[in-house]
Amino acid sequence: MHKFLTVLRYEYAQVVKKKSFIVGIFLTPALMAFFIILPSYFARKAPSTTESIVIIDSGGAGIGDQLASGLGSYTLESSSTPAFEVKRILVLTPADSVRFRHLDDSLRAVINDKELKYLVVIRPDAERADSNVYLVTNSSNFTNINRFERKLSDILTSYRLRASNVNLPVDSVLNLTHRIDLTVKDTKGAAIPFEVRYFGALVLVMLIYIMILTYGMMVMRSVIEEKTSRIMEVMVSSVSPFQLMMGKVVGLGAAAFTAVGIWVAFGAALYFGSGAFAIPIDPSTSKLIFHPLVVVFFVLFLISGYLLYSTLFALVGSIVNTEKEAQNYVMPITISIILPVILGLSVVQEPNSVLATTLSFIPLFAPTMMMMRIVFVAPAATSFSPFSGILGESILAFLIVVLSTVGIIWLTAKIFRVGILMYGKRPTLPELVKWLKY
Repeated sequence: MHKFLTVLRYEYAQVVKKKSFIVGIFLTPALMAFFIILPSYFARKAPSTTESIVIIDSGGAGIGDQLASGLGSYTLESSSTPAFEVKRILVLTPADSVRFRHLDDSLRAVINDKELKYLVVIRPDAERADSNVYLVTNSSNFTNINRFERKLSDILTSYRLRASNVNLPVDSVLNLTHRIDLTVKDTKGAAIPFEVRYFGALVLVMLIYIMILTYGMMVMRSVIEEKTSRIMEVMVSSVSPFQLMMGKVVGLGAAAFTAVGIWVAFGAALYFGSGAFAIPIDPSTSKLIFHPLVVVFFVLFLISGYLLYSTLFALVGSIVNTEKEAQNYVMPITISIILPVILGLSVVQEPNSVLATTLSFIPLFAPTMMMMRIVFVAPAATSFSPFSGILGESILAFLIVVLSTVGIIWLTAKIFRVGILMYGKRPTLPELVKWLKY
């Protein structure tokens, strides 16, 4: 244990004492801002399946029927298949508040069970106040939301004009025909804007991605450098290969978490001191970033993801002689880290899709993909169970990553102890299998 801690302290000091570490603390957030804003332009994705809708119309003006008719003009991309299927139009009287509450609650539960996509609620006097029309859904597909807004705006505009005097000033006509701002609420009744959740997810995922890639590569370079300079032969004479490998992984990981801790402390100081600095912060931002599931699983997936990937980087460093040789092995690892980030831009609109859920349980993809899903799903959840829902899925994904990490550490340790003392030709796959049997 003492030898392990010695290696850990040495690797940690080698990083945090460098000027590049201080520069990186300020430069990394700037680069993150650039890479987060740029992909947001490619986040739009047209719906690919027919979405189910139920309309509750208690306005008494027939707006529900007109909306259903108007939505029929939308079709799926490059197809004649309708984009929406109106399951039912529930017409209520303005005075029937008891039945409205019963239908509203039961349909929200159906949305939570993923048997219904959208619920459009039209309350009395919808043509006078935009807030009397709202959409209930757990989806953030802004393409469909814009379609609802466009059709409802046309319908309500026609009602306002028919009820008004023709001889009106221009300003009054524009006020009557303005497009409504459709409020989107999840089944919990909250209305955290999509942009807040989207950029919040990207910030957290990019932190995980940058920490894993940067410090994982540092583990690999450290092993290669000590191997090629023959320092490794001296070190393994006084410390076991397993202690050496884990000392490097944990030591450099501690440096990574030091940087993250500084960023978190700076962000917290900025947030809590926003009043003193006169910096306006959206209240929905605090609801997201301080959500218990978001905070806890960000830490868990950052640690487990780093241990998983840095062990793989240590394995690569032990079986090659130069960084150039390592590129052939590093590429698949890098792709597996960044793939969820790329695919995540298309699935954040549907965090419970088959693609997103499946990727969440693949060990190499889980740390980043599951983090995206937690940010989008957890704030809307009305209940949490360790055996179901987003909490249960997060726990399961974390356990899968932990078990996979333990298995990879065991395999890597067996290859590492032989590879660090092997020089010359890179080992073939059959030779690596033989090393596992030593």
